This record gives sequence, structure tokens and C-alpha cells, in this order.
Amino acid sequence: MAKLKAPLLSFGASGKIAGALVYFPWKGIDAVREYVVPANPRSTLQIAQRAHFESAVDAWHTNAYTDADRIAWNRWAGTLAEIMSGFNAMMRLAIAIYRAASTWRLCSQVEVDTPTAVGFDVDVENSLAGQNYRARIGTSKTHFPVTVALVDDLDNTYSLTWAAGASDIDYYVYLEVQVVVWERCTGIYHVKSA
Repeated sequence: MAKLKAPLLSFGASGKIAGALVYFPWKGIDAVREYVVPANPRSTLQIAQRAHFESAVDAWHTNAYTDADRIAWNRWAGTLAEIMSGFNAMMRLAIAIYRAASTWRLCSQVEVDTPTAVGFDVDVENSLAGQNYRARIGTSKTHFPVTVALVDDLDNTYSLTWAAGASDIDYYVYLEVQVVVWERCTGIYHVKSA
């Protein structure tokens, strides 16, 4: 890679010239190198990874995530060590599940009712029938000590009823699905008890 001063008789240059050279800034230095087309070996592992990625993107864009679902994924992403969006957090989780030779189990159109002393409902409209789902419930975004099984309502919806504590308490809820092991399938939903 060559370092340049006044490349192409100008004060700066960037881009490709005639498919032979590429001018670009690199760490504050104008540089030039040979134009190279990156290799695309289309190996079995590479093709599988691209398929996982495509499936995860399709899950985000085509499976009727509501605004509440997207907010829940963003809330979960905010609890992670790395800075990322809810989309990126969901993609990371889905790809990890695909790579573990499992199937991404989608939960979307989740509605969490306002908790009362009698209880509250969590409804999942878009889910796979015949699956085992459970809710993890806590009073912070990072601690979920309560686990409650969801009941299959036999119409592609699942629900739970759980008695909340006192009024004016923030509750955080996320859902898991059992494939072989329990796997997260939603972000973190927030409700305040009445």
C-alpha cells in the first residue's frame, strides 16, 4: 500500500480508477492499492451461515413484529454489554440458535396486560402451536426470579395469569420457548401494576 501526497495532482482522492487502483483514506493518511475483488469461496459453512442470516432478517421483517415487540427487543439490547439495537440483539440470538442446529421459535404480537392484585395476562398472538412457552418475570430488566408456564389457548395464542404484588410496581417480562432446552424468544416487555 502506497502513501500519497497530493494524489492525482489534487489534495485528496478516493474511489476506484479503471478497475486497477483504489484510492482511500486510511487512519488519516491518503493511500492507494491495487483493486482486488474479494474471494467468495461459497463453502458449505459460508452458505449455511448466509442462510441463517437471511432467516433471521426475514424473522424481523416478515413476522408481524409490533412496535411493542421492537421496543422489547431494544430494551433487552440495552441490558447487554455491547451497544447494539434490538434488531442486532435479535439477529445475534437467532443466528446462535440456528448455528446450534436448532430452529428459531418466533414469538411476536405479545401483549402484556396491566398487572393487578388479582393477576395479569400475557398473550402471544403469533407463535407456533403445540410449543411449551414460559414467562420470566422480575422487577428489573436484569433479574427475573419468577417463572410461569404459558397455557396454550388452542387458537395459536398462549396466555398466563399471575398475581402481581402491590400497586405501582414496575414489572419486566420476557418469554422463552422449550425446544430441547429453554431459549429466549422475545425482548423484555415492561408494565406497571395498577
